[in-house]
Amino acid sequence: MPSSYENAFGDELEAIYGRGVHDLPGVVAALNSSGVRPAGGEDWTESSFTAELARLSGTENHA
Repeated sequence: MPSSYENAFGDELEAIYGRGVHDLPGVVAALNSSGVRPAGGEDWTESSFTAELARLSGTENHA
């Protein structure tokens, strides 16, 4: 079952995509304008966003 953070993250991504924002820099900027933050509370970066997508999808690099 998804956590409340995962639900909020997913809902915000759907809203961002629904507004027609599909490029990585635009999505990151929109997330930073929202209330959804990474676990540490810092701003999203392209790197932290793509790492979070990998973590949530279970495809993060385990090297």
